[in-house]
Amino acid sequence: MKISIIQGDITKVKADAIVNAAHHTLMGGGGVDGAIHKNAGSELIEECIKLRNEEFPHGLNTGEAVATKSYGINQAKILIHTVGPRYYSDDLNKLKDCYINSLKIAEENDCKSIAFPAIATGAYGTPIEKSAEIVKEVLSNYNSKIIEEVILVLFTEEDKEVYNKIFTI
Repeated sequence: MKISIIQGDITKVKADAIVNAAHHTLMGGGGVDGAIHKNAGSELIEECIKLRNEEFPHGLNTGEAVATKSYGINQAKILIHTVGPRYYSDDLNKLKDCYINSLKIAEENDCKSIAFPAIATGAYGTPIEKSAEIVKEVLSNYNSKIIEEVILVLFTEEDKEVYNKIFTI
């Protein structure tokens, strides 16, 4: 898999699958989650309400992932919603699960490219260095016959520099 590290807005990235660092309620929130819900519009909220009612009445568990339609976000096939761990109170192995489960869903949906934000680094407090180390470990050990490109989308230039440094070590 080709790995690209870029700085930008994940809702503007062209990929078959766009990953959302979701709130467990699936109802939107701040950061990446808020941006994705804003860009996707009310139909995403309606699908998320249906998912909550039918499959996740208590919300999506940390480390789990679920796909929805993309609702026109840059012609993506799907959105993948995953809930990251809170750095100070949850098991960080759940962050690995976020990436692995998202990759599996992308493969199940025949996605050749997937764009990830830095899951759990905003309000959930995971240091960007730790995030980069975990993502590098997951991608180094994950073999896919379907996914050709993983795009790591960092919100700031500083975060991108940290990822670039970790990925070159």
